[in-house]
Amino acid sequence: MSKESVAENLKGLNSPAPAAFGGSGESIHTPEALRTPEAQAVINATVAEAVKSVFASLAPMLQSMALTPEKIAEAEKMRRAPDPATVARELRERKMMQADLAEAEAQKKEQQNQCPHHYPTGQAAWHTVRNFPDRQPRFSCPLCGLWCAPREWRIGPPDQDNPRGRAYIAEAHPLYQDASRVLAAKGM
Repeated sequence: MSKESVAENLKGLNSPAPAAFGGSGESIHTPEALRTPEAQAVINATVAEAVKSVFASLAPMLQSMALTPEKIAEAEKMRRAPDPATVARELRERKMMQADLAEAEAQKKEQQNQCPHHYPTGQAAWHTVRNFPDRQPRFSCPLCGLWCAPREWRIGPPDQDNPRGRAYIAEAHPLYQDASRVLAAKGM
């Protein structure tokens, strides 16, 4: 590029910025001495030094705002800390739910004890369930939901000595023999 074309390209520096780009429309005159590469280098170095000094003065404030692992851990601990009101409400609701479940279980037992296990017509209400691997039938009463099982092996809940549960023999339901007689009377 020739000196004339460089001067022609730099000519626009003296023209005002368009109003669309936030210019005021007034012309800012840039002296010819500031258009040289040496002057531009000095201006760039001065601006860089000014920016460095501003950030150096802001460094303590930025360090106090920085997210360190300790600050993140503290914030996470505070976020995960349970609200005392929420914990109290959950405990209260859990106790109420346990009381409701105990009451419902007692009502179910009472209903099953009062059930005649016969339809109003006098026919026995026992239904036979045969899909068990030991081939012994089980019986259920559709009126009260009672389940009659024979003497059978069961696996209890896990404990310290038996992590998979303890196997034991459960005795037959007291009404199992009565239900079996109904099945024998039907000839099945």
